[in-house]
Order: sequence, then C-alpha cells, then structure tokens
Amino acid sequence: MDSNKVLNGGTPPDDPIETATRKVFLIGTPVGIISLLAVWGIGLDQHNITVANIFILPMLASVFLLLVVLYWRHIIQLRTFELILYGIVLSYALVEFASIIMTITFINGSFGPIFTLWLPFVFILGFLVLSTKRALLLSSLFFLAMLILGAASCLHFLLYGLAFPDFTLLLQVYTASAFYIAVLYLVSRIKERYISERVIANDLSKLAMTDSLTQVDNRRLLTQLLNEEVTRAERHYLPLSVLLFDLDRFKDVNDTFGHNTGDEVLQEVAGQLRLAIRTSDPFGRWGGDEFLVLATNTDGKQAVELAERLRDTLENYHFSTVGKVTASFGVTTYQVGDSPETLIRRADMGLYKAKSCGRNRVEAVIAGVTLPLFEGDKPYPDPAPKE
Repeated sequence: MDSNKVLNGGTPPDDPIETATRKVFLIGTPVGIISLLAVWGIGLDQHNITVANIFILPMLASVFLLLVVLYWRHIIQLRTFELILYGIVLSYALVEFASIIMTITFINGSFGPIFTLWLPFVFILGFLVLSTKRALLLSSLFFLAMLILGAASCLHFLLYGLAFPDFTLLLQVYTASAFYIAVLYLVSRIKERYISERVIANDLSKLAMTDSLTQVDNRRLLTQLLNEEVTRAERHYLPLSVLLFDLDRFKDVNDTFGHNTGDEVLQEVAGQLRLAIRTSDPFGRWGGDEFLVLATNTDGKQAVELAERLRDTLENYHFSTVGKVTASFGVTTYQVGDSPETLIRRADMGLYKAKSCGRNRVEAVIAGVTLPLFEGDKPYPDPAPKE
C-alpha cells in the first residue's frame, strides 16, 4: 500500500494498530454472542424483556456465530465479516432505540438504561470497522435518526395532550452520544496521522538505503551490512566472502550510446544478477558501474563459483540497446583479523587483476595471494526461490 492510500484513510498491511484491532474484533465477537444470550436469559427469567427481543436476541447471536464460522472456514473474508456485523448492529440499535423511545419503558427506566449501556458500542464498532470519514458519516446519521425519533416522541405527547415525561435520560443519551462521536473521531484521526507518518518514515528510510537508479542496496547500506557480517563472522567463526565487480569498458557504452542508455544497462545488470543471488545475500551498487555482493556462509571455492555464475549470466545476456556487456570480478574471503576495509581492499585487488588479465574473468585474492580453487568444497547454494 502506498503513502497516498494511507493518507486517504487506508492502512498498510503490516500496521500493528490494524492487526491489534482485528484481533480484538474477533475476540470481542464471541464475547458479544455470550453477552446477548446472557441478556436474553436474564430477561426471560426476570420478565423484563420486550416481546420482540425474545426472538431477536437469540437470532442475532445465531447470526454472529454463523459469521464467525464462515470466516474461520475461509468462506468469507474478514472485511466482509466486519461490515456485515456492523450493519446488523447499527440496524438493531436503531430499531431498538425507536421501540424504546416510542413507549413508556424509556420514561420509567425499566429497560432504557440497559440499552444505553450498549449504545457506545455502536459508535466504537463503526470507527473500528470503517475509515474515519465513513464512520463519522454513519455515526452522525445514526445520531440524527435518534434526534428525529426523540423529537417525534415529544411531538406525540404534545399533540395528544399527554403528560409530558421527564426526558432527562434522553438528553443524557444525546449528550453522551455526541461526546463518543467526537472523541472517537479525534482518536481515529490521531491513528491515521501516526500511520501516515510511519509510512513516510519507512519510505524515507528505504530511499536512504536504496540506490535510486537500480533499486538495489546502496553503498551506505552495504557498508553497514558489511560491518555487521564481519562482526558475525568473527564472533561465530562463519565463512564470509566478498565479490566486487564492475562492467568492462562501461565508459565506451556511455560515450557511444549516451548516459541514458548507460543507466538502462545498469538497471538491467542489477535486475538480472539479483535473480541469480540468494535473497539472504546483500547485493547492491557500490558506485558508478561497480557492484558488491556479500556472500554469507560462503567459503572461497563457493564464492568463486558464484562469481563465475554471475559472470556467465552477464556474458550470455542480450541487452536490448547495447547487445553484450561483460564484467570483471574480484573475490576474497574473511580471514581472522580482517576488517571491512581490508576485505574491500583485497576484493579490489582481485578486480584490478581481472582487468589486467583481459577482463571478463574472476580473480580471487586472500591476504594478497591469488586464491587457488579448492577441491572438494560444496558448491554455492542456488538462490532462494522468489516469493
């Protein structure tokens, strides 16, 4: 999900608030079912339940239970479940309020106060399920409907000359409802602002760590990861190899075809080689036409085989604009006492040797000495399949 969608009321898929909200929502539904059945049972026992609710409450509990079952069996999506549940709750609340306001039960307080205890749930559910704007709209319409029903009740008493009841409780319901809507709206807006700021921060962080042209790791991130991998290799005695390579005669590409074409070549190189490298291995643009691979848990023989595979991938790839492009590779492995700087320096020595020996080749160097290809080592593992 992009930033624009978030700013318009959406939420990113990994939003912790949204995830927590849905968990609470799913847990709360069974609790609501139990509560409905409890109210129904107590009302029957004490004979203070309306005739309509004798049938409506168990029916609502059955519908909610059915929705939970349908969701867990993946017959309906959670979003559909939420919207249906909210629609039922909103409709029931409006009908129940209408039946109460038009009868004496609200006046003498026998059932009205029980209903008012559940009224805030209607507003809370709306702001949990809907976007802020839609929740505000529907909550306001529900509130307006309550006002109209209250006004109609007052008019009824006036027209028929009935003793005008004390509507203090009704006024408290209106005041509290307006307060609930205002507070929930403010909380929802704060949530949206937090989400949008977090998304923007993540985007900026990604931009700071990603090469804008090739969309692979940039030098800043590679330097950070190299420091971490060297520390890990030293602490846990794990093999670590570094592959440094650049494109052969890339200046000729820019001079002949132009810098725009050169940029396209760099993008294609990054895209093709990323597919040939394990997703767990950092890979990025070191600078200009130079790229770096941190081959974790990889010894010298495996690293050379990986470099040969990457070299062969480029040599056999046909670029749409320039035809054929090759690369030269310098390879080195971590030795006890190495620092990130010494690893890069040796890899650069191997790259320089590969250029000097004719280009389009791989040269491995350890401690300044050309590295022979060890026998008997396991090959470099195939890259992990892309999700």
